[in-house]
Amino acid sequence: MVPPGEILLNSIQEYNIVFLNTCQDTAGEKSSMPRNRQPQPKAEKRAELIAAARALFMRDGYDATPVNRIAQAAQVTPNTIYWYFRDKDELFIGVLDDLLDDFLADYATLVGGPLSDQLLWVVERLRPLSRLVSTVHTRLQVSPAIDEWHTRFHITFDDLFERQLPRPLPAKTRDLDLQIVAYAIEGLITHDVDPAASEATCKVLADRLLEAASAT
Repeated sequence: MVPPGEILLNSIQEYNIVFLNTCQDTAGEKSSMPRNRQPQPKAEKRAELIAAARALFMRDGYDATPVNRIAQAAQVTPNTIYWYFRDKDELFIGVLDDLLDDFLADYATLVGGPLSDQLLWVVERLRPLSRLVSTVHTRLQVSPAIDEWHTRFHITFDDLFERQLPRPLPAKTRDLDLQIVAYAIEGLITHDVDPAASEATCKVLADRLLEAASAT
């Protein structure tokens, strides 16, 4: 008769052998499984989310586009968007920066041409975005981030237009001269103005800037 203690010891040893074999089998299965896809770079994912938001904002507008619809278009959860953007306004700024990058790249091809033609091109290029332009003006009243972006946008455009002049604008009147141009262009963008009137307005604005620069 086998002592009870020896029976218990044999059982433990058999259990350990089975356990070790099972672990080895499982490890083999895991090693044969395909590896998961590498994590997507953050910048690349941000670009995808911005592209989805850009398409929806341009089609439906900012207010009519909730974050969950952007997430659905990008095939992510709404929480994923908040991982990359603090809020909807920050995502909106991402879209605005994306549009501005495209705009500046195309505008570079016009440098050296008549200033009036450049101003008219700006109006025609931004007119399809009139709803987003209005959204910027509305949101900057309640969003410091969009207010800051709006300020940077005007600084960029002021410098862009002034570089097309033969001389810098007089320091005393520079801000006023450029504000008049900015307000007039925004009016042409956000209102239904016929092409002839838009062209004539841009010529007046260009002549005004050229005359002001010549007075220095």
